[in-house]
Amino acid sequence: ETEAREIVVAVTAAGEVLVNRQAVGERSVEAIAAALGKSAPADGDTPPVVVINADARTPHQSVVDVMQAAQRAGLPHITFATQSSAQ
Repeated sequence: ETEAREIVVAVTAAGEVLVNRQAVGERSVEAIAAALGKSAPADGDTPPVVVINADARTPHQSVVDVMQAAQRAGLPHITFATQSSAQ
């Protein structure tokens, strides 16, 4: 029984970053990488997937910072959560 492990990163329209619903106090790549590293389980051979969920109004650079932080934390598997717009 294998279950995909995920670290969910939310980025708000204001550029605030939350890792698994916990706010990252500082918005630097280093601070985000540290938060991701703490959220990654120490066991297992396969690193978890980082799921980025960004608001449509999120600054592009904030998303890029999260991607760079994931790489620095040794988490190469990144995906994006998508939401369909209700019209």
